[in-house]
Amino acid sequence: MNNLLSNTSHFNSTIAYLTAIIVSIANTVWAQDPISLDYNMVELREEFSEKNDYWPYLTTMENLYVPDKDEYFMHRRNKSAAYAIITDWKNNLSEFNILTTLKLGPSEDENQTIGVIFLVQRDGKGAVVFEFNKFKQYRIKQLVGSYYKFLSGDNESKGWVKSNALAGKNDYNVVDIRVQLPQVDIYVNDKFLQSFDVIDYTPGNMGFLIGPDTKAKSDYFYVYTTETGKQVAEEQMAAKEEDRSATEQLSKVRYELEQEKRSLKECQMERQKAVSVLEEEMGQLRQQNDRLALQNRQLQEFKNNVLVEVDEDVFLTLAENLKAEIIKNQKLESQVQVYKDSLKYTHEKYNKLKLALLDKAIKKAEKEKIERDRLESLETRKEIEKELEDKRMQAEQDEWEKKHPDDISTKDSSSNISPEAAAMIEEALEDFDTEPVSGSASPISSQEVSKKQIEARPLPIKVRQAQQKQD
Repeated sequence: MNNLLSNTSHFNSTIAYLTAIIVSIANTVWAQDPISLDYNMVELREEFSEKNDYWPYLTTMENLYVPDKDEYFMHRRNKSAAYAIITDWKNNLSEFNILTTLKLGPSEDENQTIGVIFLVQRDGKGAVVFEFNKFKQYRIKQLVGSYYKFLSGDNESKGWVKSNALAGKNDYNVVDIRVQLPQVDIYVNDKFLQSFDVIDYTPGNMGFLIGPDTKAKSDYFYVYTTETGKQVAEEQMAAKEEDRSATEQLSKVRYELEQEKRSLKECQMERQKAVSVLEEEMGQLRQQNDRLALQNRQLQEFKNNVLVEVDEDVFLTLAENLKAEIIKNQKLESQVQVYKDSLKYTHEKYNKLKLALLDKAIKKAEKEKIERDRLESLETRKEIEKELEDKRMQAEQDEWEKKHPDDISTKDSSSNISPEAAAMIEEALEDFDTEPVSGSASPISSQEVSKKQIEARPLPIKVRQAQQKQD
């Protein structure tokens, strides 16, 4: 019994040893050698010292991405969806190395994430993402269509893998991504994490992928390549440019062919129209020939039935007379048409003459109205000036009256004399005028004559209001 147990234990140990050897051999067979290229040529060197055209500058309700103190500050305010910050620098390299630093900022949400997105395909249905969180976990995922496929971890952990290579919460992580399509190697803080292949991928753009409700910063973002990679990219670009030029040339040739085809089609349509016109004319000629043939038959019957006894010369004379009448009728019809055309032309000239006379009458009426308006304007202006002059003289009169109130009171008292007193004064003045004047018998003594000089004043002038005439 002990021997059996001993043999069984030995057998189990042997099986375990063989299994370990098989696993080791499998790992050796399936393990992928890391990329050993020398990425020594700088293609993009971004240190976020100032705003430029390569990186987006957003300040919206959901996104805040700005360069700040030689760092690229990122804040995703949306709490349900991540956001890809893609640089406008176009990547055409199949061999390249991304070297950048990233760290997460303070936040109440412990599930915030930040990472690098690269190999973004032109159709938007393919990309690779490396990201990490505050729990020293990283995740690699591949965009396939509209969904992500995890290249690290498993579905239960949603691709997250624990790694001591990641730094603490407030420290930068140096992310080193090396690509030699189809192989991709991921390093963090100079420590190798994972290597994998992306099949049927072409060079694509890159940038950052920030998670929902996340704050993060990046100190720099560098892209390197190899001499071979740069040469291959230039050759591919030249080939694409040639393809583009060839495509444009082909499009131009196609356009010219389409134009030629359209021109040929138009020529064909014109030819069909011409054929239709010719066929119509031929039909009319056939109808005319049929009518002439019918007339010939009728004439032949007339000749055979009526002119049997008529001499051939008489028949020819009658035929010539008929032909002359037909020609005469045609000429008369042509003259009638000429008269119609002449009458039409005369009618058109008459209408033009009427229009010209109407235009002339309208212009004359307009000139007369303008002259009448001008004269009325001058008259109104003169009345206004007269009214202003009267007002000015009235103002002078009022000013004079203010300066000489004594004369005004005298005038007022004289104006208040009753009619009987005025008659008596007038009679006394008449008697004074009829009596002889002598030096000793003067009716007014020298004491009664005032020696004060009275200043002459203007007489009041009635002010006439100017009335403005209306049209």
